Amino acid sequence: MSSKSSTMKSKKFLPLETGYLTESAIRKCKEELNETPERKAKGLQELRSLLQKNVKSKGFDIHDDFLVMNLRRNKYRVKDAQKQILDLIHLHETENVVGVVADEYLEMSSSKFVNILPWRCQDECAVLIFQWGKWDPSELPIDELKQILVMVLYQALRDPMTQINGFKVIYDLEGLSYKHLKHLTPHNVFLFYNGIVNCTPARYKEIYVINESAILKLIWRIIKPMMSEKIKSRVRFVRKLEELFDYFPRCIMPTEYGGDIPEADIKAWIKRAKKEHERFTLRGQPNHY
Repeated sequence: MSSKSSTMKSKKFLPLETGYLTESAIRKCKEELNETPERKAKGLQELRSLLQKNVKSKGFDIHDDFLVMNLRRNKYRVKDAQKQILDLIHLHETENVVGVVADEYLEMSSSKFVNILPWRCQDECAVLIFQWGKWDPSELPIDELKQILVMVLYQALRDPMTQINGFKVIYDLEGLSYKHLKHLTPHNVFLFYNGIVNCTPARYKEIYVINESAILKLIWRIIKPMMSEKIKSRVRFVRKLEELFDYFPRCIMPTEYGGDIPEADIKAWIKRAKKEHERFTLRGQPNHY
């Protein structure tokens, strides 16, 4: 299939960056996330007050959009939103995850361990793909890997469409080998899970594991006790790549998985994310629109 016809088919779906909220997203924000103009104003006031009273967060003049991002993630449970922000502050204090990644690391093939597709699913979720086998620990240190991950997640979450609709995530374990094993300590596995799930105001709607490796059993044994029942219920192990199309439209998926879209090159997106992330602090940044 030509790239032109693939693009025509994928245009039935929304691009990653729409620049506006769809009617369904506005409805979902109200019905699922409990957002109304009155609740939004009240939630912002209450959350800001709680943060100013806490010794860990009172020094941060946090941006309204960043507060709303956390309120939406927690369906306007204000104390839960506060806890998530405090967890992020603590994570940064202990692991220094909010930092500017040097250009040299972004040019490495290892930095392609994370990808975000240029088209949204039929339910308007953004699609993240983690290809852990592409990460060479001898090339890209784990600290820089963590910073790249934070940069990608928070850049994506500056889009209100992604805040509301959330992510579908594919964990591709092809190429995961024993050179990665020494980095898969209980501490690091917990760090990634806690950072991605508990400290980041993202909604993870579905999680797919493909190309299982022998190391998966070890990772699963470590991570399963850490996972909430909600997250566990959203994990699916896909035995054959063709089964991915039971869940994802073929026309938005990369050709390497049997889809119609040529390899998703997010170099320009990453370059912009890096430039804008230089201004990112724990006070957050404004939304894209």
